[in-house]
Amino acid sequence: MRPGTLGPGASWTEATEKGLHAICEFSGELKPLGELNRCGTPDVEEPDHCYTCGQGPMEFNSSQAAKGSHARCPECVNLRRTGRFQAFRQRATQGDQDVHFELMKAVEEINDANVLRALEAGANPDCARPLVVRDPQTGLHRAMYLADGTAVPQVAPEQPTSPLKMAVFRISDCMLDETSRLRLVTIARRLIEHGAPVEAARGLFELRYGSPDADPEPDDNAFNQMYDLLR
Repeated sequence: MRPGTLGPGASWTEATEKGLHAICEFSGELKPLGELNRCGTPDVEEPDHCYTCGQGPMEFNSSQAAKGSHARCPECVNLRRTGRFQAFRQRATQGDQDVHFELMKAVEEINDANVLRALEAGANPDCARPLVVRDPQTGLHRAMYLADGTAVPQVAPEQPTSPLKMAVFRISDCMLDETSRLRLVTIARRLIEHGAPVEAARGLFELRYGSPDADPEPDDNAFNQMYDLLR
């Protein structure tokens, strides 16, 4: 395991002690864990937007106005919302991490065109899904990064932690028809052609579905075609 990284089930305290980073949902910047949740809001004399939901412009009563930029609309008060509004940014541009995110998303959504687009943009066909740790202060589950923006990989043989494992994982979705499953086979073939190793994905397949070799006359369906690719 690389210095500074953690195994599955890591706590926020452990991740902080290791010097790991996460993306601030307000600024979109990569920050040490100890520097998150510190984005300040300047005080204003006459608030015209809700501090929590951003709704506005609106008028506040004198008691609310006295709170300056922390004034909240009646709905947020009634629902006991206390967070700070900012235009939410899902993630920052962190070099290759963006294109890796797009590749994993494209496989999950069974979007062959976007898989190819991400691969041609330089995505690693064996990129790792980042380790996620719960932030106890906000309740958010945050992806972990090293200081240079490299994702800390998840280590979980039974989970879809790489694009090829995601294809194996998604093929069992009961909501998919055979056409969609065959598209996942096509995506898996494309990933392998671009250099994705098959061992971990084959292990996940056998863990979840067994080995079709046990059937003396296996059907020529998407499951068996996927396994043939992985052997």
